[in-house]
Amino acid sequence: MNYFRQIYYEMKHQRMMTWVSISGTALAIFLVMAFVMVDQLNSVEVAPESNRSRILIASGFHVKNQKGMDSSTSGLNLDIARRLYENLEGVEVLSYINAFNDNCDVNLPGQEIFTMAPKNVDNEFWKIYDFTFIDGRPFDEAEVKSDAKLVVRTKSAARSLFGEEKVAGREIEVDAYPYRVVGVVEDVNPLLASSFANFYKLCNIAGIKNDDPYFGSANVVMLLKEGVSAESVKTQVENRYKMIQSEFSKEGYEAVYHGQPYTSEEVGIGGYGSNNGPDLDSHNKIQWIIYSILILLPAINLSSMTRGRLRHRVAEIGVRRAFGAKRNSIIRQIFGENLIITFFGGMLGLLFSIIFVWLASNMIFSMTGALEPSLETVNARPDLGMLFRWGNFLWALLFCFILNVLSATVPAWRASKVEPAEALSFAR
Repeated sequence: MNYFRQIYYEMKHQRMMTWVSISGTALAIFLVMAFVMVDQLNSVEVAPESNRSRILIASGFHVKNQKGMDSSTSGLNLDIARRLYENLEGVEVLSYINAFNDNCDVNLPGQEIFTMAPKNVDNEFWKIYDFTFIDGRPFDEAEVKSDAKLVVRTKSAARSLFGEEKVAGREIEVDAYPYRVVGVVEDVNPLLASSFANFYKLCNIAGIKNDDPYFGSANVVMLLKEGVSAESVKTQVENRYKMIQSEFSKEGYEAVYHGQPYTSEEVGIGGYGSNNGPDLDSHNKIQWIIYSILILLPAINLSSMTRGRLRHRVAEIGVRRAFGAKRNSIIRQIFGENLIITFFGGMLGLLFSIIFVWLASNMIFSMTGALEPSLETVNARPDLGMLFRWGNFLWALLFCFILNVLSATVPAWRASKVEPAEALSFAR
């Protein structure tokens, strides 16, 4: 309680210094948490990607001439995909999706045409991502094998075509071909790139002819069993690359392994292609350097402000020392008071960072290039549930504590060393 009384006293008699300290703390936490939130959007678990920590994605294949003369990359041939990724230990569900999802013209027969973003998926796709069906159902295995022309639409896409949401069983045209709607799902935030689409076309990868012996149109999505690490699966895939290399060597080629399959976090940071993998370690190091700079620089300034506030309390500290107060108790009180001010400023910074990232997310993602540019991503905003999470609250508390330690240690130590006679003479 004494801490709060002292802070109230300071706010009343040193308003400028106190509010500058709170504002400096809020700014520091705002900058750090804005970076944290944007980075964590790559791994935050929200529907329909509630199992992100267990999802692995394989996309692309790299074949290099052993003489170093040429190098080729593209999507996976189905045969190669099966040899590399099927029957891996620890994988619960495996889905094949089409690597190429160009926008389609969609319309009701004889009516206005809309351009929409599809995702070509099989029946296993719906077991990996937890979509909410408001009408109908997903594709089944028999439909995939028959290569039926079926789609699942999102709620907003169904409403734009039909004027209503429950349209399972209705007919539409996709690129002038007739398709039947078998289900309608809740809309997906465009920032969830692995699951976002305006509608989902049934895709039988096995029915697509792969003329090339190595490359094709297959991407692979896997859901790991509970407790299985991504590294254990990556190790198995790397061993399979080594096994097929003997066949490639006979033809003078090399199958290059780039760390696939990738985690959702690795996919989210981007910066990779079929002939190079994402560098998560370098990304994390850069992030921690940024966090350190954003914490350290304000801490230096806040330390000076804390010392300035304590100069007005030299007499008080001297009297306490004269009556037998220990240095440790003075240090603890100064730390406690400063922590409350830091916490208050930190919570303001957290609130401002949530509002800022929510309002300016389109600008942030356009500048960073984290997502493929499209009309949907340009206009997308993260749901508040993607930003305000208890994990982010705990991060803010941690940064507040670090900022408090960095900004109060030296002033508190110096204040505790003040001798009573010196302090009282200073007061006169």
